[in-house]
Amino acid sequence: MAREKAQGNAPLHSGRTASRLVHYEPATATAPDPERKDISSREDILTLVETFYTRAFADELIGRIFTDVVHMDLPRHMPIMADFWQTVLFKAGLYSRNALKIHFDIHAQEPLTLEHFNRWLQLWTNTVDELFSGEKAEMAKVQAHLIAGSLHRRVTGRPASQYSTISMRPDAAG
Repeated sequence: MAREKAQGNAPLHSGRTASRLVHYEPATATAPDPERKDISSREDILTLVETFYTRAFADELIGRIFTDVVHMDLPRHMPIMADFWQTVLFKAGLYSRNALKIHFDIHAQEPLTLEHFNRWLQLWTNTVDELFSGEKAEMAKVQAHLIAGSLHRRVTGRPASQYSTISMRPDAAG
């Protein structure tokens, strides 16, 4: 999707509920890197989520949310996240938790800011790019951006859809 650019490199965001989440454009013209395989199995997903969360836990900005706020047990959390991403990428139907409620609960303890979501996305995208290349790898990045955008909008009290800028015209009498 082509977007007009504002001064500098920042894309213009129109509409009241548009998120300022980092925008991701999927690769369309580039061939997969033959040095890296695509995500094709649960083992690949486990490698991805373990690598990502190891980095996220150590990150200066978002690490403390996992370690000090949520007190996440990483070994216990990995199969849950593998279920989530296996469901997202392969429609496996393994994840049945309420991810939105979980993020609302975290947000109630420690406000999840745009900077937190953008850093999560940066780490996720970099991790995917370092480990994998191909259709499912691209899907993992695109879906992460869509999910993060929706979660950010919801925890900050806005509708989940990035297209929710259309509204009804007020009544002429009201």
